[in-house]
Amino acid sequence: MEKKQSIWKETLNYGIIYGLITVVFSVLTYMFDLTFKTWIIWPSMLLGLVVLFFLLRSYRDHYNNGYISYGKSVGAGVIISLYAAIISALYVYVLYSFIDPDLMEKSMAVAEARMLEKGLPESAIEQGMEMQSKLMKPWFTALMSVVNGVFYGLILSLIVSLFVMKKGNPLLDELEEEPKQ
Repeated sequence: MEKKQSIWKETLNYGIIYGLITVVFSVLTYMFDLTFKTWIIWPSMLLGLVVLFFLLRSYRDHYNNGYISYGKSVGAGVIISLYAAIISALYVYVLYSFIDPDLMEKSMAVAEARMLEKGLPESAIEQGMEMQSKLMKPWFTALMSVVNGVFYGLILSLIVSLFVMKKGNPLLDELEEEPKQ
């Protein structure tokens, strides 16, 4: 009898692949100075959709004999995204702590400029900047990248799973599950 592994072990390699792709994309956005551009979220989301689609399809075909329910696909997508978010958070921590510690200051300046563009009063801008300066620590940024990664992973998994799910034939599945005598 074949022993079934847990979904956590089955999706680990997929999460590592997704995490490494995410880190490469982040490195490229950093190298080309696109980190604070608001439009970069769209290519990032598109990349996430495409990569997650192929990873979930591979998971479905490799571990589930070509079949997977919507719920299991969403669950696997969220777990894959969690692994990827942890890898990405490690990169974010290293980036903000060691590679470019001034990136926090640049982030604060961009946030202040965006508040000024919105026409917020000076007192509101000062309060916002004071609050943000308390939260802008590398460890907190890394932690929030995990939370954001899992949240966006859930949203992407809900979408991608619509295209990945594939129900089997209950009559054939029932025959395959019966023990051979």
